[in-house]
Amino acid sequence: MKIANNMMNIQILSSENLDKLVEFEQNARLSESDIFVEGFDSEKFRNETLSSLENPDFASAKCLMCADAHGNIIGRLDFTILPSLAFGGDMRAYVDWVYVLKERRHKGVARFLFKHFEEYLTELGINEYFLVTAENPEAQSFYTGIKDAHIRNQAILTKKF
Repeated sequence: MKIANNMMNIQILSSENLDKLVEFEQNARLSESDIFVEGFDSEKFRNETLSSLENPDFASAKCLMCADAHGNIIGRLDFTILPSLAFGGDMRAYVDWVYVLKERRHKGVARFLFKHFEEYLTELGINEYFLVTAENPEAQSFYTGIKDAHIRNQAILTKKF
């Protein structure tokens, strides 16, 4: 899937464009070193991501990447398709990660990603997704601007083991 307008295009992460994602991740850490405080091993990241792309257990996990007119990745949206037997069976998507480079925010990149994400889901017959919202004001402002979306204050149980 490669969708474009004059300024940006959408790509689905694959082994062929993985190096662009690695470069994006390096740029993210440079632009927000106060958030990404751990060291970044680009070769390890590349190898682990490639291994995941080749692993059938990750077949429903996708990463949409937004590239600018020069081909540089400036934002990403990671999601998983979740089939469920509840209520007779349905499919939903869970957005796991959305990130736009700091210097490219407030320029429509995240909206572009979500627009094409929703189109992708529609093609699959999926009409619902959910995400756990980030608490920072910038992210909250973005979420409240998503047309027809509802933010519910529900407790979320997490457990690492």
